[in-house]
Amino acid sequence: MPARSCCAVLPPASEAGVARLSHVKHGAFGPCSNPCMQRTTGDCGEAASSAPLASLASSSPRPPSPWRRRLCGAGFFACLPLKALAAETPLRIETIQSEPFGRLGPQGPSGLMYDIGMLIVQRAGLAAENHVVPYARTVLSLQNGTADMVLRFTNDELRQVAHQVAPVLQLPTVVVSRREAPVQRLEELSHRTLSVARSFPVPERLSQLPGLQLQAVNNNEHAIQMLMGRRVDAAYGSNLGLFGAARGLGLRMQALAPPVVVERQTFWLHLSRSRATPALIERLSQAVEALQREGAIHRLYERALEAFGDDRMPA
Repeated sequence: MPARSCCAVLPPASEAGVARLSHVKHGAFGPCSNPCMQRTTGDCGEAASSAPLASLASSSPRPPSPWRRRLCGAGFFACLPLKALAAETPLRIETIQSEPFGRLGPQGPSGLMYDIGMLIVQRAGLAAENHVVPYARTVLSLQNGTADMVLRFTNDELRQVAHQVAPVLQLPTVVVSRREAPVQRLEELSHRTLSVARSFPVPERLSQLPGLQLQAVNNNEHAIQMLMGRRVDAAYGSNLGLFGAARGLGLRMQALAPPVVVERQTFWLHLSRSRATPALIERLSQAVEALQREGAIHRLYERALEAFGDDRMPA
């Protein structure tokens, strides 16, 4: 049995494969407009003549210099379509490891955002690798170039290191408290403690409450553990994130008070600035728009909601 992995690889959906560059036939990618290429190779991928090197040397007083050959190679790659280049460099996706967005199980990685991410790149016809990683790591991965694409709520830190390509899914953000000590209005949090996942965006209507103490934690699971351990008075996050974490920890919905809805925030498709070319941005954006228009993303969200089986879950 193969070793368990946190990564899945998606081949390009549009073609079975792309021919190796050494096997490119004459005219396969159309004529090349690069004058350097035309001087030495004619159309992309074919030599201008099959004559021996000696006859080529006698007909040309100055053979191409090394720098010219390098430019010719660059011109060749400029003639390649995006599909061929994408096949050479799969898009590296990172999915947040938090229920129900991303998880690792006996059958491999899965989850709502994991599935949506794979659906987007498949619709765009791109090869991809999808890794499930800790929540806070996603920002660092986009920053240091080890990830190309992340689906999550945005914040100032993410805006600095990634391009926001398209809004993917809007979710309610909520304050959750214990059943025996319910928080029924936001004003009740004044001079109390609130746990929130590190780097999760907190709106001013919460952060500016008088005397509120924000306790940064690693993820939603940690936020719920702090709440149930009576170390904080409430936890803040998305509806699916907090209730999914509670379910993953073996808690029943009845252990929590009805949530207080704060606002609605959006999961965005973030693309690292090193990969954010206009062509790729357009391709991914069109894929997201098509999936939303067809209702595919919303159906995945509805399926995740149904798994909780509790009408107190704000949709």
